[in-house]
Amino acid sequence: MKKYLSIIFTALVLASALTGCAGRANALEQSEVSDTDVSADMPEPETVPDDSFSKEDYQKLLALQLDDYRHMTISEFQSKVWKMTDTPEYTELLGRFSKSDTLYRMKDSDETAWFLFYILEPLTAENWKMRSYSGAAVSDMPSPAENATLEYTYTLTILAPDKVMVKDYNDMRANVKDALHDILRNRTKEELQNEALMLTELKTYIDEILSDLQTPEVSIDIAYAYFPISAENENPAGGYLDDYVEQRRHPNGTEEDYRSLLSLKTSDYQDMALADFNRALLEWTNENPERMERISEDTGWNDFQIEFTDEELSFVKLTAFLSGIENGKAIQSDYAGETVSPYYEEELPQKNAGKSRAAAWCRLYYRFSWRMKDAETVTVGERDRQIADMIDAIHAFWNDTDIESLLKLNESDIAQKLEKLAAAHSTDQITITTSQEQVHFEHMDERQYAN
Repeated sequence: MKKYLSIIFTALVLASALTGCAGRANALEQSEVSDTDVSADMPEPETVPDDSFSKEDYQKLLALQLDDYRHMTISEFQSKVWKMTDTPEYTELLGRFSKSDTLYRMKDSDETAWFLFYILEPLTAENWKMRSYSGAAVSDMPSPAENATLEYTYTLTILAPDKVMVKDYNDMRANVKDALHDILRNRTKEELQNEALMLTELKTYIDEILSDLQTPEVSIDIAYAYFPISAENENPAGGYLDDYVEQRRHPNGTEEDYRSLLSLKTSDYQDMALADFNRALLEWTNENPERMERISEDTGWNDFQIEFTDEELSFVKLTAFLSGIENGKAIQSDYAGETVSPYYEEELPQKNAGKSRAAAWCRLYYRFSWRMKDAETVTVGERDRQIADMIDAIHAFWNDTDIESLLKLNESDIAQKLEKLAAAHSTDQITITTSQEQVHFEHMDERQYAN
């Protein structure tokens, strides 16, 4: 059964957040540009990488590369940038910059694009507290057919923006990426083919990355999938793999784990105030965090070794899952000193067309957030219905829209559709929101070039 990395990532973030630790998946990184200081004089740009913008537009972007910004705290940098850009014109311009495919492709080779996508957007956009970066590391065997691949998503969660310098945050991001790209280097062909060995070593190596690099001010979560050497597999970064191996970080939940969790499924739990149920779940989690980690990962994989009734399965996969997310975000809110909304994210199954699977394809990653007017009056059942209906509506849109119609759409079109669904599934008590920053839509049609 195909499993999606973003779903595993959701489960891992949930598990870590519940124990007091802590993304639109951002850049697909392959290399880093030099960390060269930008002149404070802000000269007019000699070249304009994306000619849909004027030199004056670029001058406004360059103006945000503040003198010695790297040694400012994140809070200080944010305050200055937000003050400078607090106009409708600047907001509109930055929105257009962030949607530029040309600049996005140049983020690892052009310093202006690098600043936009690795500094400005991650640290000053709406969802700056938690930012995800994805990429793929490839082994260094001489023949491409002999190379294994590690596909990863890592998330940095800023817990103390007034204590972390911009440079330190960027160094952490780059160091995590570099460490992940080092994992498969200098491996023998036999090692890369030995899936069990590599999964064991990957877990140890990634645990060391977390131990060495994360701090009390910035936490790190890493989700990953390992693709052993196989000449029959296409490049996973191209999006055409159906079956691949992903690493479970915990064993399956036991019957005792689930029996204990289901003790919270009282006869009237759907009519309970959501705040009361979430407190009960948090107390249960704190008694034994490891069992919640096992259950969370089972949920992310949709891999349960226990037989459930339909009601029990819904309680585990929906009620406990959503309340776990809400509890995790409540803990992050305490750290941040302001409300961090819970969210659901997912990558939907890729849609393909044509004689070859590579002929035409579409894929969609989305995230939506929700907030309660008053968790003391909203019931568990109300919350479950609204969030489940929103997820079902997105699935229905994706499944019922044929690929030829999807190929005519762009990311903005998809985001607008999901925004309408969010509005339709909101109530006076529960508000669901999404935005273009939380939607990532990719598509390609090569049939027009076929002979």
